[in-house]
Amino acid sequence: MTAPEPRLLAPGRFSSAAINIGGGELELRLSDGGNWQVKGRLVEENVWRLLCRGHLDGSVFEAGSADRGPVSVGPLTVDPACRRVVVNGTEVSLTEGEFDLVALLAAEADRVFTRPELLRALWGVVGRSKLRALSSRASRTRCKLREAGADGFVVNHRERGYRLWEGDAAGNGGPSR
Repeated sequence: MTAPEPRLLAPGRFSSAAINIGGGELELRLSDGGNWQVKGRLVEENVWRLLCRGHLDGSVFEAGSADRGPVSVGPLTVDPACRRVVVNGTEVSLTEGEFDLVALLAAEADRVFTRPELLRALWGVVGRSKLRALSSRASRTRCKLREAGADGFVVNHRERGYRLWEGDAAGNGGPSR
């Protein structure tokens, strides 16, 4: 008797599935680009926590982010476990994709993430097909952070990529112009 062939999940066939477990729930999501993520929540907490993210090719982008504490960069605080961004004590309403961008940049706020790195982490693709989407997402995120009081964050480094800017030496919270 032979083992049945494993069935691969086909991107675009479904977007999410929820699994009830004793005392909580797991949520599995698959994007059209082949990215997947697993979130969990305990009934008593009612807060979703990202457990891991990856791509169908087997690469894992993020594992155990629920164990990472909040990251503070200037007036900005990013809490990966609760998927929240707070500026000067006020929560900023970001879409899931905008949060993913900020959280990724905040993980290493002192470096420039190249466009191919960001495309791979956010969409699971490397190439020109999502460059405009990345630019738009960065622009929307920058505007929301500016409105919340974090001016000068999500900086575009021409022809290289993006980084999360944390203010100048004078501490004025915005880039020098």
